[in-house]
Amino acid sequence: MLDEDKKSICFVNGSLRGKKASSLEFLKDVELRLPDTEYNKTFLTVKAKSKESYPENMLKGIACADTIVFVFPLHNYGLPGALMRLLEDYYQYIEVGNKYNKAAKVYMIVNCGSARPEINEEAIRVMKNFSRRLSLNWRFAICIGTGPVVVITKKAPFLDLKLKRAYAEMVSDIKSSSSEKKDNYLIKPLIPAPILTRIKNYYERKGQMIQKNHKPQQTKE
Repeated sequence: MLDEDKKSICFVNGSLRGKKASSLEFLKDVELRLPDTEYNKTFLTVKAKSKESYPENMLKGIACADTIVFVFPLHNYGLPGALMRLLEDYYQYIEVGNKYNKAAKVYMIVNCGSARPEINEEAIRVMKNFSRRLSLNWRFAICIGTGPVVVITKKAPFLDLKLKRAYAEMVSDIKSSSSEKKDNYLIKPLIPAPILTRIKNYYERKGQMIQKNHKPQQTKE
């Protein structure tokens, strides 16, 4: 049961990788900075769908929120297809007359495999246009270069100070009533490029080995 005295936040995980997703780690990083004693929280995860729309209770979770935080990986310079489908279904849900919170603040955290977080600009444009179409309160984005590497190394001292500052700014803005415009955060890796390449190659080889050696279990009919 929701506490009506609390603000509501909807966290949307736009990755299909579930618990293995780097996006989920970034979502948790923000969520833990917003205490349960002060906020009602809803967590949604996109699904791979071909025909049916997202269920109404899922869309209502977004419509009722005071704050919406989208967290997702960059796919071909844009949003993952499953997340695009969610945005389209939500827009149709509103178009047929369902009520929603027009004052809701919208944030996004996007991570990519590249060391250049500026390549996330197209994804930002899509999310800003989505917010504009529904008159939502777009705030800002946190763009993370080499997202999977950031997750692997986030416990190392001093490597993620800028990311922590970005999280702190997002939490502060969620709590604030200010309408002042904010700049996006571009989080570039502090690890030298040659080391990043070695890490990337290592995990790619590791993934290939797992896939090669994996033998599917036979099921009895």
